Amino acid sequence: MTREVDLVEEVARHYGFDKFPPRLPAARLPARRLPHAEAVDRLRERLLGLGYQEAVPIPFVDEAHDALFRHEAAGSPGVARIANPLAEDAAVLRSTGAVTMVRTLEWNLNRGQRNLRLFEIGRVYGTAGSKTVEAPVLTLGAAGLARDKSVYDAPRAFGLEDLKGDLEVLLEICGGIEAAGGGPAWLQPGRSLRVRLAGSNGGQRAAESAAVGVAGQVSRRVAERFKLKHDVWVAELQLEPLVRAFEDHRAARQLVPLPRFPAVERDFSLVLDDGVTFDRVARAVRGLGIPEIEQVEAVDIFRGGAIPAGKHSLLVRITLQSREATLTEAQVNEVSGRVVEALERELGATLRTA
Repeated sequence: MTREVDLVEEVARHYGFDKFPPRLPAARLPARRLPHAEAVDRLRERLLGLGYQEAVPIPFVDEAHDALFRHEAAGSPGVARIANPLAEDAAVLRSTGAVTMVRTLEWNLNRGQRNLRLFEIGRVYGTAGSKTVEAPVLTLGAAGLARDKSVYDAPRAFGLEDLKGDLEVLLEICGGIEAAGGGPAWLQPGRSLRVRLAGSNGGQRAAESAAVGVAGQVSRRVAERFKLKHDVWVAELQLEPLVRAFEDHRAARQLVPLPRFPAVERDFSLVLDDGVTFDRVARAVRGLGIPEIEQVEAVDIFRGGAIPAGKHSLLVRITLQSREATLTEAQVNEVSGRVVEALERELGATLRTA
């Protein structure tokens, strides 16, 4: 025996280790949460509320599969190869969260799981010279039905509008998003979006910030490589801009008392060209700067019938409310006239008459 602890161990052995109560010693240092932990928790809570389940795959992937999703642009990080890989199909660290999400969806679909909603909060890896770089990402994946068959509803497959709607609900706590068509080659053309964060200033949408991610349907080329027989939808977002936007948006929030005066709703049945989106309609209405306009929402869309080819009918509902007095019929009509005039001037819209 050379130390005091050697004698203590001998005494404890003779006394009997089983007689000591199984408890951990008191911690000397208090635990401290990681930076941005609250933002990540809030995002996770929203995803769980939307019906997504968290997946935790390993980041080791096949290099050929990873190359399907890698962006080979000038200045992009190189591949982070493993010096002693466990297997040939796990030789590199993933450069995108989409590769492991598609692999996870494939594994579940091949085992009879049809309606899938998954998300992952993890890291992607690359190399810059002799250094390894890491970046946190949030990845969503979905397949199957958006709505099951019921007594009242027919089944409906999950689509781009469902994925975009989930992203809008998720990132509402980050100040909202703006989405524009387009995406990388691993997404299906015409069924993909680039997602940008948008700020708010006095009720007006601010200029779009840099893109923080992409969303859409996995392309046929990638689906064939993974032998996917079902449509698969994936969204990948950079996590750092999201947590910063969450913290900025939370700091800028202010409590506003409930209005004392009733709201008024007005519906506008518009005939628009097929290239005109609801986002452009909402921007045109918000651009009027009318403080009484509280909400602009799309209610219904219709094609065919009396609607000419190349056009569609969009039913838009605008909620008007004043915090100073009850709106009169004349005030409501004045605002309605300004809205119609702006939509006709900026978007070539007409009011539907049949």
